[in-house]
Amino acid sequence: MTIVTVAYVDIGCTAISMLACFLICILGIVSPIYRKYPSKFIFLINIRIIVWISSLFIVLGIFIFIDQALVIIESNHKSAFSELHKLTKFLIGVIIIIISNQFILFLNEVKICIYNPFQATSSSVFLFLLLLQCLLILVLIIIPLLFWNNIKTYSVLASYINFFSFLICTLFYLAIWIILNKNKTLQSKRLYKFKSDFVKQQASWLFTMLTINFAFSYYNLDFNEDKDSYTLKVALSLEGLFFSIFHLIQPYSYQKLYQVFFRSCQQQSYIEDIESIEYGLNSDIQNKMMPIYEKLLKTQINELVKGLVKAVYATLEKQFDHHMKEFEMKRTYTFKFHLSELDESRISYNENDVIRDSIILVNTYHPNSFTTLLKQDNLTKNILEYTLELQYNQKAFEKAKESMGRSGAFFFYSQNNKLIVKTVEKSEIKDFLDGRIVSYFNHISGNKKSLIAKIYGIFKIKLMAYKTQYIVLMENSFEQMKTLDNEFVVYDLKGSTANRTSKSEDSVQKDNNFKQSPYNPINLEKELSDQIKQQFKDDCYFLRDIGYMDYSLLLGICVQNTQQSENDNYRFVVNEAKNIVYSFSIIDYLQRFNQSKKSEQCFKRSVRFKKKQDLSCRSPDPYCKRFLNFIDSFIV
Repeated sequence: MTIVTVAYVDIGCTAISMLACFLICILGIVSPIYRKYPSKFIFLINIRIIVWISSLFIVLGIFIFIDQALVIIESNHKSAFSELHKLTKFLIGVIIIIISNQFILFLNEVKICIYNPFQATSSSVFLFLLLLQCLLILVLIIIPLLFWNNIKTYSVLASYINFFSFLICTLFYLAIWIILNKNKTLQSKRLYKFKSDFVKQQASWLFTMLTINFAFSYYNLDFNEDKDSYTLKVALSLEGLFFSIFHLIQPYSYQKLYQVFFRSCQQQSYIEDIESIEYGLNSDIQNKMMPIYEKLLKTQINELVKGLVKAVYATLEKQFDHHMKEFEMKRTYTFKFHLSELDESRISYNENDVIRDSIILVNTYHPNSFTTLLKQDNLTKNILEYTLELQYNQKAFEKAKESMGRSGAFFFYSQNNKLIVKTVEKSEIKDFLDGRIVSYFNHISGNKKSLIAKIYGIFKIKLMAYKTQYIVLMENSFEQMKTLDNEFVVYDLKGSTANRTSKSEDSVQKDNNFKQSPYNPINLEKELSDQIKQQFKDDCYFLRDIGYMDYSLLLGICVQNTQQSENDNYRFVVNEAKNIVYSFSIIDYLQRFNQSKKSEQCFKRSVRFKKKQDLSCRSPDPYCKRFLNFIDSFIV
C-alpha cells in the first residue's frame, strides 16, 4: 500500500470521525443527562468534558486532514510545503498530548462519580489537573515556537509527556478499581454493580485511545522515525470514531439524536420515555433506555442521602437526650449501620466476604444552642422522628435532587414539609462558626418574626467510602404554603437584573420574570406592609453587619381563597381582597464577600456587564441597600 493510498484512506476515516464527534457535541449540548456528566471544564462556561473531548477530536481531525492532504501534494511536488507539513505534524502531536490529559481529567470524573456525587465541580484534584494541562500547553506550544529550528527535540519531549500521561491514567484507573473493590461490602450490591459497570465501561474506550496515542508517540521518537506507521495513522484518524461509537451505541444516545433530527418520525413511546428520564419522572433504574451514569447517580444519591438523613436524625436524638444549658461548641458521635439496610437486604458476594458496617462519624456544632432553638419552635423529639425517620420519607428520598442554582448544593425535603437537609461548602460553615454564630442566635432569639430561614443544626458527617459532607438542617419556609390546594409560583429575587431571567418551564423564577409577572407589585394593608419592610431592614442590616451578601428573597405566591392564619412570622401572608397568599423568607445567606466573590465582581464588571448596579455580586453594604430598595419597590 503506497503512502498516497494511505493518505486517501486516512482522509476518509477522518471525515467519518469528525462527523461522529460532531454528533456527540450536539448530544452533549441538547441532552440534560449529558449536561450533568459531571463537572464543567472551564469556570463560568458551561462546557462539559464530553463536549470538550469531542471538540478536541474534531480539531485533531482537521490537522490530520491537512497533514494527509500535504502528503498527497508532496508526492508530486517535493519539498513544496515542507515547513507547513512540519508544523501540522507538530500540532497533531500537541493535540494528542492535550487529549491524553483530558483522559486524566475524565478519570477524575469517574472517581468523583463513585466517591462524591455531590458538588463534583469543587474537586481540588480537578483544579490541579486543569492547571497541569495549562502548563503542558505552554510547554508544547509557546516554547517550541520560540525555538522552531530545534522542533524535533520538542517532538521527542511531547512523546515522553504522552508516555507519562498514559502511565498516570493507568495508575489512576487501578487506584479507582482497588478502592471500589475495597469498599464493596460497605454498600448495597446493586450500587456496587452499577459502579463497577460504569468504571469498566469507561475503561473500554479510554484505554483503546490511550494505547493508540501511546503507540503514535512511540513512532514519533527519533530512533523510530524510519519505521512504517501507515496502519497507526489510520487508527489515529479513527480515534474520534471509537470515542463516538462508545456513546452512540447506548439506547438513550441514539434515540435522543433521532429525536433532535427526526422527531416527527419517532415513535411517541420513545419520546415519552426520553422526556420522563430527562425530567426525573422515571425512577425505574431497570429501564434499558436510562444511561448507566444516570442509574449510578440515582442509586448512589438515594443511598447516600438516606445515610446522611439517618445520621442527622440519630444525632438529634442524642442531642435531645443530652441537652444541657451550658455553651458547647462541638460534640462528636459515632454510629454503625450498613447502608444497604436502608433499602435492601444485606449483600453477600461469597462466603469469604466480610460484610462491614459503615462507621459514621458525626460532628455536631453548638448542639445545646440548636436544641434550645428546636424546642422553642415546638420541634419535639416525636415530631423530629416523624419528620426525618426513613420509613416516613420514602417518596421524599426519590425527589432529593441538586439545586437548580450555581452552588450545586443538594437538597432533601422531608415528607411533611417541615425541614430541609442541605449540603454546603466547608468554607461557608467555617466562616459561620468563626465568630458569627453567636450573633445569629442572638438575632433569631430576639426577632421572633425574622424572615431569615432558620438553621436548626450544623453537621460534619463522614460515611466510609464517601467524601465528608457538611450539612445544615433548615426550616422549610413553604411548610404552610404546601398545605394549600392550588399550586404556587416560586421566585428567587436578589434585586439584580444581570443574568436574572429563568426559562418559563423552570420551577423557580427570577427577578426579571417577576417584574413582568401579573403579581408585581404586591399589594398589602399599609400596617402589614410597613411591618414586613421593617423586618426586612432588621434582617438585612444584621446580615450586612456580619459581612454577608448574595442572599435571596424566596417568594411564594398562590391564588386561593383562604384566611390569614395565626402565625408569628411572615411565611403565610394573605391578601383576602384579592385571594392571594404570599410567603416571604431570606435564604442562601451563608456567603461572605471573600476573595472569590471579589474576583467574580471584578470579572463581571470588566467583561460581562456595563452597569455596576446590575451586578448580583456586590459587597455587603451596597448589596443590602439595593436589596432593600428592591423590596420597597414592589411591596406597596
